[in-house]
Amino acid sequence: MKTLIQISIYLIVLCSLLGSELPEFKSELFKRGKLIYCDEFDGPLNREFWGQPKGKTIKDGKLFVGPLFQSKEEAMKVLKRDHHLGLEPVAHINRIPRKFVMNLRYQFAKPELTPGRPSFQIGHHMINLGIVKEGGHRLKLPDGPTFFEPESDMALNKWIDLVIEYELGKIRVVANGHGKTYEHEKVTIINPKDKYGPRFTFKGGPECVIIFDSVRLWDCQG
Repeated sequence: MKTLIQISIYLIVLCSLLGSELPEFKSELFKRGKLIYCDEFDGPLNREFWGQPKGKTIKDGKLFVGPLFQSKEEAMKVLKRDHHLGLEPVAHINRIPRKFVMNLRYQFAKPELTPGRPSFQIGHHMINLGIVKEGGHRLKLPDGPTFFEPESDMALNKWIDLVIEYELGKIRVVANGHGKTYEHEKVTIINPKDKYGPRFTFKGGPECVIIFDSVRLWDCQG
């Protein structure tokens, strides 16, 4: 398992070899940040942050995540069970620091919203960032209030340019240039029941492909 220092050194060397500069660190909440993950999806899947490659394909500088199986019958035959059948696309970004800035460009390619889907969880089953049918997004805190932001222009089948800044008790979300900071005791990405966390979880629901275009992740200090 690589340490964050080893990952940072690797990123600096990689950018140097490619003749490119490290992404600029910008933050409203933090003074300093160490880049620990940077991906344009022009190489192999980074399994340290994305886990198993099943259901994931990198093509034309984008990461596509689809369902593992197309039917319940097919899934049950292979998996020998009747639950967690992989009939919707699911992706995780792992190794999320306790204080971070994340820049992410992604979209949910899907005909229409379905109950509870798509779902983007900042912290597994913790803070939920959802698309609203009437337009924009909502931020739902775990066992806490929900905030609606109709001006963010977040929607299905459209690229979402997202910036998330987080520390315990405070989160800033900037979606397509529309930003707001929330301070609340329920702002947390820590799920004691998640042995793989903290992490991000994306679930698309039926007839969905999740597409990622770029990721930047900084481990931050005050």
